[in-house]
Amino acid sequence: MKIFRSFLLLLMLLLSYVGGADSTGLKTVVIDPGHGGSDKGGEGKDGLLEKDAALQISLSLKRMILNDMKLKVVMTSESDADIPLERRVALANKSKGDLLISIHTGASYSEKSGGIWIYYLDYEEMRKELASGEQDNGNETAGSENEENDLSIILKDMTHSDYASEGAKIAELIQKNLTEIISDQKITLKPMPALIMKDADMPAIMIEVGNITNHEDAGRLRNREYINRIAGAIAKAVKEYY
Repeated sequence: MKIFRSFLLLLMLLLSYVGGADSTGLKTVVIDPGHGGSDKGGEGKDGLLEKDAALQISLSLKRMILNDMKLKVVMTSESDADIPLERRVALANKSKGDLLISIHTGASYSEKSGGIWIYYLDYEEMRKELASGEQDNGNETAGSENEENDLSIILKDMTHSDYASEGAKIAELIQKNLTEIISDQKITLKPMPALIMKDADMPAIMIEVGNITNHEDAGRLRNREYINRIAGAIAKAVKEYY
């Protein structure tokens, strides 16, 4: 009887998972301009602030997606405002987003370090953190509640695996499109620390569009044409994925 009950619970959860997963995928893109308000992010020697560069690229990206695709775009902020990370993720989840793109710049202590970094969620790290969190609460339930909890963990694990896989695909598309338009810069894919966006209920990526402490990168980020080229490459990747 216990095995049968567990099977039914698993079947219900799987049906819920399949029903909630839309294979056509993309309807709402959430764009997150990094930092803002009193949190200025990195700062170049010429006075350029990360929060300003991120906002300009994000606004340009929003415009391009709306002009070229039948998608809804949600911004976590459209102005220079203080919004903590957890609030940004909560806004993304509330909007029922299908993809979260967070725009930042790098801020290396080395002025010689330049290029673009595209971060995607690392599924194995996410899994470790989920397992750790569940172990902390492992003695609070018993019997059928424990069974239900264990099956919920399985479902959550499957869902986050999908998010990580799709995020990696989008990151690769962005890298390809950026490489096509900016052949003179190094464009690197990197796993993102799970703590940053582990609570996002959608695939999530973070892009550092140059090192703001690098004089050449900062100069590019002051150029409106360059900003539009960056946004255009990201928008093209979103369209290819869509």
